Amino acid sequence: MATLEQVRSDLTRTLVGWSLASVAGGAALGARQLGPRASGFARQAVAWGAVDLAIAAAGAVGGRKPVRDRSGETASLRRLLLLNAALDVGYVAAGAALVRAGTVRGRDSVGDGAGVVVQGLFLLVLDLGTAARLRTTRV
Repeated sequence: MATLEQVRSDLTRTLVGWSLASVAGGAALGARQLGPRASGFARQAVAWGAVDLAIAAAGAVGGRKPVRDRSGETASLRRLLLLNAALDVGYVAAGAALVRAGTVRGRDSVGDGAGVVVQGLFLLVLDLGTAARLRTTRV
């Protein structure tokens, strides 16, 4: 059974790793100039990776504060993760809509949409998985 600190640390480490991989992979893909779909996907990877890295950094700094009410802090983090998971579903839906619009109307939104879907799915799995871990966290 993990502690709150272990779960937070794992969450931050995973998000930082994903962020760095997204930025590096997106930059490498974008540099290859493979067309508008690849460019859109690359653009989303870099943008989401940068935002996720900023969120991970803020969480790491905030996670260093001493916590007096561990059960309250665990419940609060779990609620935040579940709220984020609901937002992640919205990201996936928005990305799918971009893919569909690009496919049906011939727009160059397919790559951007696919990029949003990938990022949203990763965050959904991370948020739900971490929230589930917090259900069994030692206080």
